[in-house]
Amino acid sequence: MSDVSHGDSEDNGQDRRLIGRERELIVVAERLARTVAGHGGVVIIDGAPGVGKTSVLERIVRSAERVHLRVLTCAASELEMRAPFGATRTWSAADWFDREVPAELIDRSRALLRGETVAAGDAIGWANSVIDGFLEIIEKLCATGPLVVVVDDAHWADPATLRAIERLAELIDELPLLLVLALRPLPREGLVTEVVERVLAAGAARVVLEPLDDPDGAELAAAVLGAPVGPGLARALTWAAGNPLFITELVAGLRQAGQLTLADDGTVELAAGAPGGRTDPRLPVSLTEAILRRLDYLPTNAQRVLSLTAALGAGVEAGELASVLGAEAAEIDEIVALATDVGVLISGRTGLVFRHDLIRRVFADQVPGATRSSLQWHAAQTLIAASGPIERIAGYLLSAGMQLDPPTIDWLLASANRLMICAPESAVLLLGAAVAQDQAANRPRLLLVRALLWGGRAGEAERAAREALERLPEPGQRQRGDFLWLLSQACLAQGKVAAAHEVSTTAVREGAPPVREARHQGVLAVVSHLLDRLDDAERAADRARTLGFELADPVSIGMAQFSLGLVRYYQGRLAECIELGDNLIRQYELLSQGRSTFAHFNPYLVSGQCLMELDQPERAEEILTATVDYEERSGGAMQTANVLAVGKLHFTSGRWDDALLALARCRDTPDVFGYARVAPSLIALIDIYRGNFTGTPDSIPPLIDDIAGRTGLHVRAWAQAMALERDRQPGEALDLLLSTCAKVESPWTEITLYHIYPEMARLAAITERADELRTIARDAQAADERIATNSRHATALLCSGLAQQDPDPIAESAELFTAAGRPFYTAHAYENLAAVHALADRTEAARSASDAAVELYAGMDAQWAVARAEARLRGLGLRHGRRGPRNRPKSGWAALTPTERRVADYVTEGLSNSQIAAQMLLSRRTVQTHVSSILAKLDFTSRVQIAIGRANDARPQEVPQ
Repeated sequence: MSDVSHGDSEDNGQDRRLIGRERELIVVAERLARTVAGHGGVVIIDGAPGVGKTSVLERIVRSAERVHLRVLTCAASELEMRAPFGATRTWSAADWFDREVPAELIDRSRALLRGETVAAGDAIGWANSVIDGFLEIIEKLCATGPLVVVVDDAHWADPATLRAIERLAELIDELPLLLVLALRPLPREGLVTEVVERVLAAGAARVVLEPLDDPDGAELAAAVLGAPVGPGLARALTWAAGNPLFITELVAGLRQAGQLTLADDGTVELAAGAPGGRTDPRLPVSLTEAILRRLDYLPTNAQRVLSLTAALGAGVEAGELASVLGAEAAEIDEIVALATDVGVLISGRTGLVFRHDLIRRVFADQVPGATRSSLQWHAAQTLIAASGPIERIAGYLLSAGMQLDPPTIDWLLASANRLMICAPESAVLLLGAAVAQDQAANRPRLLLVRALLWGGRAGEAERAAREALERLPEPGQRQRGDFLWLLSQACLAQGKVAAAHEVSTTAVREGAPPVREARHQGVLAVVSHLLDRLDDAERAADRARTLGFELADPVSIGMAQFSLGLVRYYQGRLAECIELGDNLIRQYELLSQGRSTFAHFNPYLVSGQCLMELDQPERAEEILTATVDYEERSGGAMQTANVLAVGKLHFTSGRWDDALLALARCRDTPDVFGYARVAPSLIALIDIYRGNFTGTPDSIPPLIDDIAGRTGLHVRAWAQAMALERDRQPGEALDLLLSTCAKVESPWTEITLYHIYPEMARLAAITERADELRTIARDAQAADERIATNSRHATALLCSGLAQQDPDPIAESAELFTAAGRPFYTAHAYENLAAVHALADRTEAARSASDAAVELYAGMDAQWAVARAEARLRGLGLRHGRRGPRNRPKSGWAALTPTERRVADYVTEGLSNSQIAAQMLLSRRTVQTHVSSILAKLDFTSRVQIAIGRANDARPQEVPQ
């Protein structure tokens, strides 16, 4: 027998760590091949620490590079979970980006990550902007070829990184993008589990790395040793429980200790003659012992430096390490080179990283807790002196867990505003610690409230602000006004408009400085209109505008114009409303050039709402799209309200498929005002008209008497009424609508109440309730006189024509509804025109109008509306003529909606989602949804197939919408 002093070289280490993973590698190879062919996909590699996840990732990267795929890699870290995009920041630093992505796009993305282009808004809005920029880069890259994105240790990913991962996963149906995630099994952070479950439900491949069985474990050990494993050593390997890292470290440690020998039969066995008379050497009791035994040949100083490096955390630069440890740079470089050669450290984009986190933990555990805290504190002070990265300084301070001294608090106060962006959770924790150390200090408490607001924690911000105000009870006390302002913003962010009104009223009463008073008056104007106090809103807006112009303060001027514009909208003074709204847009775009945001209001909202009621659907869509984009960028409180407005616009414009897409988004957007509760009523209404609704009238979710509920009161009643009529209760349907109109007091409902008048008039006509029909006609006439638009005038003509059984005003109403871009109402007018003609025995005119109605209804797939109209006209003795177009097919090119056909054309031209969004005036998310719908209907798996299908002239027959 002879000693086993060496075995297989490190060069083959990567391959040997994949022993026993043949089945898993086949799954990965298949997904990679699909990516090469232009199809996207997601692979989730799941396994315990040390089981080989990183080795599989390394194989994926090497395989991708062999076939000339571009690869983006990153790894999350437990120590960076508080830093937004802690894992993915390295992507924007990839050198090869500069060759394939426009420099402007890269610079903008990097500046956003550094927090250099952030003005107002909050952390959610900032994160959305960062993600949108990164997705645009990904789309640019995928436009020129497949791409592989790899995230190791995804279980440590911070929330912002997880949102980016989920958004990337949504792109796989459209782009040649392979997303690979490696993570540990449960237990995991809640958000990680949620994201993984959603991605798996969407079709991701899951590769579970189980422990190696005994034969594979022996094969791995043999590969490490360069010789077969004997039975004694094979029994000892069971200590490692099939974990490849444990097996490797155990064998390496035994070999390093001289406890292995080469038997006569060529196998490697345990050496005999251990102390205590045992025939087997002592096996390690833990992985820690195995790793330390394996590396005990390293110089003592190297082991000390590695332990201190591990205690500092992941991604330490060599120069930083030398400064913190007070060592010579040459000495540190030598130790780093040695540790890299033996496979302990690797050089990553963020600095020196331990090859495996378990190894880092082993070395870190060799440093006593008190020493580790002192080291991390010293590292923070060293970086403060060198003006180092503030997020790393914050991480060291938090890990040290020591009381902040005055110089450190000075650094924190000076850096807090930037730290809120780079590491909002760290900012909150450190500022909270500063407050706890000095309860009387107002500056840290003020910054804490601001950090909580930025981080989207408005409830905690409100509590902290109220606690601060309790310590500053007297008007005029220093910084009381600052806390009142932040408190009003915290209340608004939660949708607590009455509380915000009370706070701003207090601030004005206490004599706020002019600029602050102007902005509080702006808040009062905003919340007063939300509280249905239009007169109060107008007075506050006038005062805010007067002060704003005197002080040249664009924020208070903007808030005044925003509020006054909405007051004019609900007063029906639409000409003044659109002037104010368009002026607000010009002011915002001139001041911000589209780069910053006013956190206090959305500059596009007034014009977007007004244009809908002015019957300008094309421009309304353009402005409402900008409204939604603005809310997403700024993390605004009105995101759901604006997405709902887009859904309503598409409904009135007859684009019901697009409406359903927008309404479905209401479930996933921030919604402090409760607008999402309105969306199910409009969805139910579309489903009823299409014959897809299977519920009862009462199954349509109720609304409450709040801001959102008042805007949707008549929409729910409309849907319930149609469900009643479907159930052959037209009289009850009319009663419901009449009682709803009688209860309306809020201008929020009144402004669009005329939308339900055509259905009310039709129901009154078919139930022969002439008095109610005349009342409806008078109400429609009053609405027309109050606000002069084509749709209101058309409504008045339709209702009066029905009441008088006069076809001429009804025919004119059809023309006006067409001019207003409201095809469903046009169909409604033609249906009623056909009924009036049929009653007068004008058969040909009735049939012509009936055909027009059916064709329009069918174009919206409103099959129940078609059947209802035909049944009504049959009852009047009219046999229908030609039927409208058949239902749109559920699959194939003919199944695409007009919007989807336009998107498909742009995909064929090679445009990215962001470019299509700019061309079509849609949001990126909406375009993404359309592309996914196209792929599903065509049974395609990539954008390339869409382009090929178009190029082969596989165009759909035009289906009227």
